[in-house]
Amino acid sequence: MKKTQIIKAVSALSVALFVGGAAITVDASAKAVKTTGVRVTKITKNTHYKKSTFKKAHPKQGIVLYSNRYLTKHVTTKKTHVFYSTESVRVKKSTGKTATYRYVKNAKGSVKGWIWTGNLKGKQGKVTKVSNKTVIAPTTNVKIAKKTHVTPLKKTSSDPSVASDKVSVKIISDAVSNSNFMGLKNVATFRDKINQWGTILKNHPNAWDAWGKKQNYTHKDIHRLVDQDYTTQYQWYTNDIKVTFASGHAKGLVTQTDIKNGIKVADKYINAAKY
Repeated sequence: MKKTQIIKAVSALSVALFVGGAAITVDASAKAVKTTGVRVTKITKNTHYKKSTFKKAHPKQGIVLYSNRYLTKHVTTKKTHVFYSTESVRVKKSTGKTATYRYVKNAKGSVKGWIWTGNLKGKQGKVTKVSNKTVIAPTTNVKIAKKTHVTPLKKTSSDPSVASDKVSVKIISDAVSNSNFMGLKNVATFRDKINQWGTILKNHPNAWDAWGKKQNYTHKDIHRLVDQDYTTQYQWYTNDIKVTFASGHAKGLVTQTDIKNGIKVADKYINAAKY
């Protein structure tokens, strides 16, 4: 397997969705349910405007109202046809696409929530305030991101190997935000580097022979060194970062410098590999 194929493969295995929840006031017969599928990863724009009136774009159809701007729970209401709004947000979803939702209420305020602009028709009032500050979905960094799944990797290449080349490699999969996980950046990049490193180690046991020879290492010695350092970084990520640090009981255990150095170590071995 070529390097570009390995990079794409390990990145694809490191993807997850984001969830969360909150209550919503709606028609008496409606009950908020958990939204499944695509999730909001961040808010990219927040606009406030003078009170505006909107009607359902499709009067005969039900309309979906979300409990919060992260779209984690929703209901479908058919009774309300007129809504009033003073705020909208532009969101980015886990698919990479963006969309705009308005926060609306009915006349009594008993029905309220966030509705996709495509389901409403009407003219927005004069803008009074705009914020382009990016806000990361909170559950991306805490509840879901703390969960980690590991999948044992099987050797798929035809590269020759000996008994001492046997190693245990597991692909890490989680929903860590690369921009902010517990205050740290590039954590997802570090995860992907570990996965790439482990994939090379499993499928190409001779990849570091030339590099080791320059340092007077035998195949067995350099392979053992690469495996030991890979295992150290893997355990540090899955235990120290995703369990101890993420639990909040060890403040300062992991710093931004630690993440930077971890990526540096992984890059050293990835770049030294020849296969």
